[in-house]
Amino acid sequence: MATAELVLKSNAVFTGEVSEPFAGGVAIADGKIVACGDEEALAPFIGPDTEVREFGDRLIMPGFNDSHTHFTQGALVDDPDFCVHIGGTDTLDEALVALKTWADAHPDNEWVYGNEVIQFNWETPLMPTAAQIDAVISDRPVVLSQVDMHTFSVNTAALRRAGITRDTPDPYGGEILRDESGEPTGVLSNTATDIFTALLFHPEWEDMKASYRKGFEKAKRLGLTTVCVVFPEGVSYDDPFAVFHEFEQDGELPFRMPYYTQLAGGEHEDLIQKIERMQAEYNKPGSLITCNGFKILIDGVCSDHTAWMAWPYANDATTNGMPAMDLTQVRADLLRACEAGYPVRIHTIGDAAVHWALDAFDEAKRRYGDKGLRHVQEHLETIQPDDLKRFAEIGVVACMQPMHMILDLEFRSKDDAVGPERLPYCWPIRSLLDAGAHVALSTDFPVVELDPLHEVYAAVTRQLFDGTPEEGWVPDQRIALAEALSAYTAGSAYCEGMEDEVGTLEPGKAADVIVLSKNLFAVEPAEILNTEVDLTVFNGKVVYER
Repeated sequence: MATAELVLKSNAVFTGEVSEPFAGGVAIADGKIVACGDEEALAPFIGPDTEVREFGDRLIMPGFNDSHTHFTQGALVDDPDFCVHIGGTDTLDEALVALKTWADAHPDNEWVYGNEVIQFNWETPLMPTAAQIDAVISDRPVVLSQVDMHTFSVNTAALRRAGITRDTPDPYGGEILRDESGEPTGVLSNTATDIFTALLFHPEWEDMKASYRKGFEKAKRLGLTTVCVVFPEGVSYDDPFAVFHEFEQDGELPFRMPYYTQLAGGEHEDLIQKIERMQAEYNKPGSLITCNGFKILIDGVCSDHTAWMAWPYANDATTNGMPAMDLTQVRADLLRACEAGYPVRIHTIGDAAVHWALDAFDEAKRRYGDKGLRHVQEHLETIQPDDLKRFAEIGVVACMQPMHMILDLEFRSKDDAVGPERLPYCWPIRSLLDAGAHVALSTDFPVVELDPLHEVYAAVTRQLFDGTPEEGWVPDQRIALAEALSAYTAGSAYCEGMEDEVGTLEPGKAADVIVLSKNLFAVEPAEILNTEVDLTVFNGKVVYER
């Protein structure tokens, strides 16, 4: 029996296996949990050299696992020297002043990048044109990103840098908005924004490492011990994980990083050859970085009517959105990946997109059998009632981001878009759990903050941070605190196929453990937002302490 190096004790220990915390603790040795239980269970593991730490009534629980991030982009966007956040502005003029102030303070930045635009705050809720941005900054390329990162506004210098003219065709699944004469206005949506992400997200190597180090510190402070990255190709490096591999080699990577690469081969590379090459590079014994499978996006977002809906939008009967990709090719690639034994994750926001993806996964299961692959559908903002039970039947995980709901709730934009009949099936977390689906929670960082407790609060209350609406938005879809915490730990681990390694406080699993400043089970839900992480233990080592 191994003597523990570290024992954490509290009157509130939440293992993720049961619905209530208990008085006891966790014993840790050689990076693993060797015991979790009451005083009697811990006693045999405590020796003269064991460090025992008492936390009173504070909550001990598994480390958070964010199962859907774009961390390769997000850490850069979150760096105040790379990007300016202008989401809190009340007018376009105020946003442009904030942009100009930041640009003047960063004269050496090649690009001026403003993020988290919420134009719905403005009197005229439209993304700005190139001409409007030119009036403030015309000597450097400028990109403004809507909060969901699906719509960009750029100035004339940026259009020139990207080579976009009146003759540039719209890419499949995207649009370059044009004026009456056919000239680009400077507003682009969905896949049309890809050229700018490729140009923006390519800083110097050491500058990129500096941004990532800031991101690491934030993740540790928020209690994240696993950060899953989907679609890492959002940065324009041939190998977006080389920098993280360098951090791991130097002992600086403070979390596990499973990732899912784009469901497509390269220009000269088959998609199966691509993932096999990546796995050979990174899936080494003991590595924190692992290539798990594929990710693809097949529709957009409701705010600009690009989410693919089964029926027309309630506030625009002329459209029900459309697929953002060639679905014939996506289906072929998905079936090929499944046949080869690789899981696929699909961005599906509209209810038609959700239905199509379920059909595709069902077809793969019928063709190739149940291989135990953790297929995932992301976001699931609207679902047809008959599709709820299919997640459990087919074996598809629902990965959801409750804070996206809060973004829409502030302006009631989802209510306007889908109408009252479909509203009960928006972010239907309760219904999915009741139907037996596996649910994982996450942020989609940098679309919203990386903070897991924000997502937990939103899932439990379905309220804005001021506590409105009183009963919560579509209150029947609220979930219990234990369910939300489990979805952000065990649920995420299941989503990534890592449930034997992390996600619960069980002997034999990795010692990824956090201590919160409050026992969330003993306070009002509003107090979740005032709770902080006091201690983060990763692989048995204390990596953060408040």
